[in-house]
Amino acid sequence: MSEVEIKKWLSNVSETVGSKDLKGHMELVSENVVIYGMPGGVPLSYADWRGRRKHEFKRGLLKSIDYNNLKIKNIGLRRLTFNIDEVMDATNGDLAIINKDVILEQGEDKQWRSVEESVRKWTFLKHKK
Repeated sequence: MSEVEIKKWLSNVSETVGSKDLKGHMELVSENVVIYGMPGGVPLSYADWRGRRKHEFKRGLLKSIDYNNLKIKNIGLRRLTFNIDEVMDATNGDLAIINKDVILEQGEDKQWRSVEESVRKWTFLKHKK
């Protein structure tokens, strides 16, 4: 059942990015989330994530997010840990492939939300014009 929950969460992230649904997108993220491994070494918070997505949606910078190579690391009653390749496709044709570990936690409302993400590797592919 937990693999189904992870795939559903990943699908919901992709769908909310595709439809530029900021409210729905942020419903998939804990207000206590921390994202490690960002360029510059400074962890991101919920407010940082929300601000980044709001900017990307408003300016039409992000076309889609897709996921590949799911590797489940740990399954608990209320926490799921996995590794995934996130592919961010920008509207200008650039791609960012981000390998990261994600911890989802199920809230009291039964909604799964990201509580921690650790970026392991970044690969940027510039669009050739």
